[in-house]
Amino acid sequence: MENKDNNRMLRQKKLQKVHEVSKKYFEKLNRWVNIRGTGRLRANFGLFAVSMAISLMLWAFVAWDGNSDGTRSMSANIEYLNLQRGYSMYDNTRKVEIKLVGRLNALSRVEQSDISCRVDLQGLQPGKYSLPISINTPPFVRVRSWQPSTADVEIFRHVERTVNISYRVEGNLPEGMVVSSAAILPKEAVISGPESDVLAVQTIEVVIPGPKIISGESMILPVNVASTSGNADRITITPKQADVKVSLENEILGESIPVEVSVVGAPAEGYELESVKVIPQSVAIRGKSTAVKKMTSLVLPPVDISGLDQNLNLMLPLQPVEMTPEVEISGPDRARVEIYIRKKLAEKTFSNVAVMTEGAAQGKEWKLSPQSVKLTVQGAKTEIDDLSSVSVPCDLYVDVSNIVSKQLVLPVLVKNLKSDFKILRIEPEQVTVTSVE
Repeated sequence: MENKDNNRMLRQKKLQKVHEVSKKYFEKLNRWVNIRGTGRLRANFGLFAVSMAISLMLWAFVAWDGNSDGTRSMSANIEYLNLQRGYSMYDNTRKVEIKLVGRLNALSRVEQSDISCRVDLQGLQPGKYSLPISINTPPFVRVRSWQPSTADVEIFRHVERTVNISYRVEGNLPEGMVVSSAAILPKEAVISGPESDVLAVQTIEVVIPGPKIISGESMILPVNVASTSGNADRITITPKQADVKVSLENEILGESIPVEVSVVGAPAEGYELESVKVIPQSVAIRGKSTAVKKMTSLVLPPVDISGLDQNLNLMLPLQPVEMTPEVEISGPDRARVEIYIRKKLAEKTFSNVAVMTEGAAQGKEWKLSPQSVKLTVQGAKTEIDDLSSVSVPCDLYVDVSNIVSKQLVLPVLVKNLKSDFKILRIEPEQVTVTSVE
């Protein structure tokens, strides 16, 4: 009631002001007519028209009392409350578009800070949710609608992990120069975020722009996730930057390459090559960049294993088949080669192998379903070839001791397996055991 009285008084004051302004312009017009005459009036007719227009606009402004109903659209940020300790969230919905209804003069007074949009996360566990949004506004306006009506959030367990910072040079270095070392401070950074994303990070790195490198001078570079199977956008890295000092040297490279050796010939009948091992597995080489980069491995002369029926160890000079004079090898001058030979392996499958029961209580019988299974074994080829279609190298059974149920599914077990044989598959691996009354 008090607000209405105040508005009425305000309108009366505005009307009075318009009346005074209009009266002033009409008095001025009358003075021009009396003093200057009709000719002066015609000459200033344009001024008269402008005065009348201003008066009409002032009257229209006062006539609008601001008490008409209207609408207003505003946007507001969502505030998420009551997230449990040790959890974090990823908010897919961050803003709400709100349509307010009320008196025009009341709507004009609404500020951004007068509106709150809240989502309650109390008691929620990790997962994805679509939650209602609570809108609070001043009491003199109402909310007609808001979009979106719900907020999509993902709650996750928040973890941290310390990871070494690596580096990568991008672009061309000064001609004839290579990176001899790169000092990164700090050497490690802490990554934090959703547990699955943090654990998926494999490396973090700084990318050094090759053309901008000045040997011995520092650069401040951002630290980024280099390799991950998760979502890198949800990872926070602390610190976000690292101080990197790169040293350059003339283009003489030193690298480590694998040592390889091949074999020729075939082992004795019934035997096959299992593996070849070289010690050391790699050696360091040094030389001009173009030559070093061409050597992907150090290949030793081949070893003849014709007729071999047992393992073989030998020492070979560490001299590759092909070697350019622009590259030198550092380290030992000989390599040990270990060649492992084994009997050829084969498989044999037996169908309808009977399954027995063991451990049955006295006077109690059991029925198996199925009563037989398919068995696949592996062994030396010569021994596999000696097996007939019925000479199964083991016994199959199920253990029914201490069973009180009338029906039960039990695994098929193996006993009396002959040496040098290996069970590959039993199909099916389990059978149904039923008590016979």
